[in-house]
Amino acid sequence: MTMQRMGILCVFGFVFVLGSCSDSELDAPPLSDEELTGDAPRFVTDSDGRALTFHGVNVSNSAKGDPERTGHMTAADAQRMSGQWGFNFVRYLIFWDAVEPEPGVYDEAYFARVEQRLDWLHEANIVVMLDMHQDVYSQVFCCDGAPEWAVRDDDLAFTQQDLWSANYFQPAVARAFDNFWAYDDGDHADLQDHYADAWAAVAERFGDHPAVIGYDVMNEPYPGSDMDIVELSGQANPNGSLARFAANKLAPFYQRVINRIREVDTERWIFFEPHYGTVGLGNPSYLPVLVDPRVGEDRLVYAPHLYSLRYEATMRYTESDPTVERWERETGNQAALQRSPLLLGEWGLDWNGEGSAKYMQDVVEAADRLMAGWAYWSFDGGSWSFWQFDTESESPSVEYVVRAYPQRVAGRPTSFFYDRDSRVFTLSFDSIEGVTAPTEIYIPAARYYADGYELSVDGPADSWSSEWDAEREVLRLTTDPAVETWSVQIAPVAD
Repeated sequence: MTMQRMGILCVFGFVFVLGSCSDSELDAPPLSDEELTGDAPRFVTDSDGRALTFHGVNVSNSAKGDPERTGHMTAADAQRMSGQWGFNFVRYLIFWDAVEPEPGVYDEAYFARVEQRLDWLHEANIVVMLDMHQDVYSQVFCCDGAPEWAVRDDDLAFTQQDLWSANYFQPAVARAFDNFWAYDDGDHADLQDHYADAWAAVAERFGDHPAVIGYDVMNEPYPGSDMDIVELSGQANPNGSLARFAANKLAPFYQRVINRIREVDTERWIFFEPHYGTVGLGNPSYLPVLVDPRVGEDRLVYAPHLYSLRYEATMRYTESDPTVERWERETGNQAALQRSPLLLGEWGLDWNGEGSAKYMQDVVEAADRLMAGWAYWSFDGGSWSFWQFDTESESPSVEYVVRAYPQRVAGRPTSFFYDRDSRVFTLSFDSIEGVTAPTEIYIPAARYYADGYELSVDGPADSWSSEWDAEREVLRLTTDPAVETWSVQIAPVAD
């Protein structure tokens, strides 16, 4: 989304922010034991079987207004992402209207521009999730997404709103989404078929690119007229229109696109998001379990977003804001239900507000507790960004996105956490037979450990060894898989 990304919820959100609802009234019901059918948390894995954790950034909001639809990232920016901030991941925005400007015609010139940027990111040791981005359905209305030929609004009224996200409530926008989702009605089924075919073209073009780890099917799917006002107030409504939309329209759409992608690419991971808006407040997604038709273990990843409505409405984050706590609890439930890895695909804020540092710390610590990777929104400069292009300088928020984390783990992580105040990082994991490549931990040594760090490993002394990659600031820890469990701690050198 954009710098004013959650404005649509703010229209109704002032009831939530300023009204009389208590936090307990806003809590979503926990999943039952029968619903929590997943095993231990799953992870995206590399070719060596190591569990991957992603820290990175969305690239980028600027692509939306760029006639070439690529934004302002350079090769030097890619190197800065990994070398200066320790990022190993980018959620890279692509657009349906750029991919398929005419029905069935795919723009090879656009693909070439995307490929150039993928090359830059690969050279910087960054993996990429391609995100088919939309906001308010299409540039025809205000923003980005579908090509003009795929806009079917039945000539309903549209009046441009000052706040971009308020355009979601315009009749023409709602109808365009309703027609897109009406696959079973027959008259508009070709829209989803075109969308799925466009994804197949993307997967066929980039499925072998070494930077590409997967595909995000659609950014923040908006339910059209199925948006539930009860949900917008912050309350879960499992019998409402939004829940029916997730089960009866969104999930079948995802399954169609997943199946189509798998016809051309059986190896890359496919990321899927819940519906727009209310899940970011900590409400349930209501998505049923999706199925990956590939042979072998599923490679589907649950990738919700997180934004605090209260903060964006008031520019204040206080202890009474339940967003992060609710989101952590509910997202853990949903990932367990889906039995999939978890990625926080978007989070961010205007760091000029009161309590912004506490908010950022709460989010990254919640992600650590969930053992979830994340991508910050967005690499654009300005008050939401940790990097300012005009001055080539960091913003104060950089201190919260740069942190120690396990990029690759030789086994199944059972916990990891970085305590910013003490600068102590801990990691526990179980060995997996046959996984022998080293665990790789990013340690921002130059930034946070000027006097050095101490490594402690709870395991037989002759069963592990370590190596420091000073250029990448990565600790490589080789462990004997015959040892079942490992505990690792990194701490500043004691004074």
